[in-house]
Amino acid sequence: MSNQRIDSAQIPLEGIYLNFFQFNEGPFSITPDPGFLFLSSTHQSVIEKIIYGIKNRLGFVLLTGEVGTGKTTICRSVLDRLEGNAETVYIINPSLSGIEIIAAILDDLGVEYSACAGKKELMNSLNSFLLATDRAKPVVIIIDDAQTMPIEALEDLRLLSNLETDKEKLLQIVLVGQPELLATISKPELRQLRQRIAISCNLDYLKKEEISGYIERRLFIAGNKGQVRFTISAINAIYKASRGIPRLINRICDYSLIACYLTNEYTINKHHVNKALKEIGITEYTQIKSFINKPYYRYAFAIILLAIAVFAGSMGFWVFGKPKLIPSINNTKTKPALNHKSSFLQPERIQPSYTILLASHRFSERVSGEASLFRNKGIDSHWVEVDLGKDGIWHRHFLGRFDNKAAAHNYITEHGLTDAIVLEAPWAIQAGEGVSQEAMNRIMGVLKANRYDGYIQNVGESSYRLLIGAFVTREGAEHATNKISIPEIYPVVVLR
Repeated sequence: MSNQRIDSAQIPLEGIYLNFFQFNEGPFSITPDPGFLFLSSTHQSVIEKIIYGIKNRLGFVLLTGEVGTGKTTICRSVLDRLEGNAETVYIINPSLSGIEIIAAILDDLGVEYSACAGKKELMNSLNSFLLATDRAKPVVIIIDDAQTMPIEALEDLRLLSNLETDKEKLLQIVLVGQPELLATISKPELRQLRQRIAISCNLDYLKKEEISGYIERRLFIAGNKGQVRFTISAINAIYKASRGIPRLINRICDYSLIACYLTNEYTINKHHVNKALKEIGITEYTQIKSFINKPYYRYAFAIILLAIAVFAGSMGFWVFGKPKLIPSINNTKTKPALNHKSSFLQPERIQPSYTILLASHRFSERVSGEASLFRNKGIDSHWVEVDLGKDGIWHRHFLGRFDNKAAAHNYITEHGLTDAIVLEAPWAIQAGEGVSQEAMNRIMGVLKANRYDGYIQNVGESSYRLLIGAFVTREGAEHATNKISIPEIYPVVVLR
């Protein structure tokens, strides 16, 4: 495959599950979109305090909260509420010197200043702007990630707070940051700034009883009309793993939807959440470590794991589904027998292999067009038709075989495939084999003529095979081959 990077602006990549779940947009993006804001008790309280401080022109307001609690979303929500009622400045890169921050404020307010102006000249320009007219609207400066600000820059903000009339502060400054901001402000050299903070508030985690409303709110905004739901057991598992941190909730829910999509279901249960936790590394294994380490429990625990493995194997699902029936290059008259037990009872002998799932599309024209764009960029991607029964025919777009997850993730990063996911998919359907590339191309021509896709794999000197799809379990691949009933066509389940 080429190392050429794909220009994502030229390729209409879609979310993995958006079409399947009929969402208008991703419900659990970690971008701080105020349209998705869920007003929990802590979020509502924080917003009310900030707006109160601004409207009453109290000067400094301080908001702190742990990573992932939604501070940036709060900032953007406050800015939306102030639109038309205040002149606002929003600084998201405060790791600047004091003079650079003052210049950034002037730039956002549209105030002109000399390119060689020093700190005193910049502050005079700002003061002149604030005093130029009788301002009915407050001027609000919101500084996000303020814990990264140098002490010198924080002291300059304190000097800005001296810009006032006899009745009120001319600038309203909202400092937003992680808890370490409190430690910084507590330093002796910033005691004057600390004394000027009129309102201090903390953004807490979501409570357990708020998780369901949070998830339902985001699903509704994304276009859910009841087709997708999270069970109580799934919500409890999400709360236990996330501890109520919104960013972690979003990640877990996003991966849970992917797990649900891959099993062609619409209800997310604890099983899907556990798959998501395993994928993103937030598991309960550390919590049961002491239990496992007890000698007299080890055998019982091993038996439980074996029972789970047997059940999971029996419920293996079909990832890349129904292939178009293609004539095999083999002239074999007997359909090969499949040994169900060997791979099932000895999964450790299977060499792991991975694929990259790019997107899922309703229409074949869309997926074939997308695949063409990829191939024009040197990316050898493929697609397969999936019959979802009452939900109709879908088309899944994937690429590559990788020996490990790291290689697949590196490929995603190198080629800018930000919406792609990595799947362990060691199985495929072999539709034909031969001794030359030309022979495979002839079979591929038949495949293309029937509006389906496949890929050729070189398995040795003068030995090729034509494969369809990529499957997580052998049982899933066998389920797909059992759908093929055309005489003289004998597809075989193989390791990729």
